Amino acid sequence: MGILAIFALPLLLLGITGIIHIYQSIMWLVSKSAVQNKVVVITDAISGLGKECSRVFHAGGARLVLCGRTWEKLEALYDALISVADPSATYTPKLILLDISDINCIQDVAKEILNCYGCVDILINNASMKVKGAAQSISLELDKKIMDANYFGPVTLTKALLPNMISRKTGQIVLINSIQGKIGVPFRAAYAASKHAAVGFFDCLRAEMEEFDICVSTVSPTFICSYHRQPASGNWEASIWKFFFRKVAYGVHPVEVAEEVLRTVSRKKQEVLMANPIPRAAVYIRTFFPELFFAIVASGIRENLKTEEET
Repeated sequence: MGILAIFALPLLLLGITGIIHIYQSIMWLVSKSAVQNKVVVITDAISGLGKECSRVFHAGGARLVLCGRTWEKLEALYDALISVADPSATYTPKLILLDISDINCIQDVAKEILNCYGCVDILINNASMKVKGAAQSISLELDKKIMDANYFGPVTLTKALLPNMISRKTGQIVLINSIQGKIGVPFRAAYAASKHAAVGFFDCLRAEMEEFDICVSTVSPTFICSYHRQPASGNWEASIWKFFFRKVAYGVHPVEVAEEVLRTVSRKKQEVLMANPIPRAAVYIRTFFPELFFAIVASGIRENLKTEEET
């Protein structure tokens, strides 16, 4: 009995781990099969996240329409996808030039997208532009540019492709947004404003599209990084504020986000928040205890100014 008791717990843990692994593998296969033969449009496909989304959807057998600002980078992505693909199980991606911040060209680009396969099953709004600085130091021209890229661009493209989805009474629209669409972070006013606006639009659109069986999903990660960064040296634990932003700085890898986008499409999730416990808690604090959240933010600003003066 003693020997059995010693080995029982490790064997139990091993069994549970095996079951979880098998379940995850099955769900991953189910997610991939859900996009097979689907026409999937990905904006800013040449970004780090765009490339990973292209990879997972291409491996799943989707008919990809990849959009980006630079033709050379689109061709490089095309070559990378084709070189590792099984021609019998995948489709050759279509490439389209698109600057999502150029609102005037989007209607023509939407027609070009529809000409590829005659329809769009899944639209992944991935393009985004960031800016950091004090609100009073950011020009109104740059504010407008941020809004064009992060709000008006995705909205215009979505509106241009919606009639096709509505006429077929099927489709899915995915907005890859940011946690800053839920909480405002100092020195990112224009970016946060554009992300808040996008969330508001697509939340309303979700309800409006229900009667047409069109699913609208939002995926909001914290910070998307190209690698897992280590915390910078210094006294980061000096305040709740700095501790919070150290957690945000870790961010999530593009591979993680791309795989979550695939799961979101497969399971038709309406909203996903990809965040560590600290920034996730901040969202709830902002909702239920706004004065506490504002006090923490104000404290962070004061400490930042104090540090700059001492330096």
